[in-house]
Amino acid sequence: MTKWILMGLMTMGVSFAAHAENACQQDMQTLCGTVEPGEGRMMKCMKENEAKLSPACKAQRDKMKAAMKDIKEACHDDYEKFCADVKMGKGRAMKCMKEHKDELSQTCKDEMMKHKKGKGKHHG
Repeated sequence: MTKWILMGLMTMGVSFAAHAENACQQDMQTLCGTVEPGEGRMMKCMKENEAKLSPACKAQRDKMKAAMKDIKEACHDDYEKFCADVKMGKGRAMKCMKEHKDELSQTCKDEMMKHKKGKGKHHG
């Protein structure tokens, strides 16, 4: 389920996801500039080069991980209820969650909105 959460954060316009992209832009160019984006290749490259990431990029990555943990906890039951049978990959699980956005629990919606607005408290 972690994979769909990460994709969700990136596709739902989470404010610090945009900051992470900015904070990691130079690292992405330097470390993964020859990697063709798509199908998780860029994320894989960044993970493989984790030790070489700048402090700013590492800090944003840590904030994103904390947000993913919060959303995973808040949305677990919704995911299991609506999307457990969806095959992972190519955004299918996130698409499923979006298709059920009006049916998601208030807890899940609140957590997603909290991070979308960038107001979430992040665990360290």
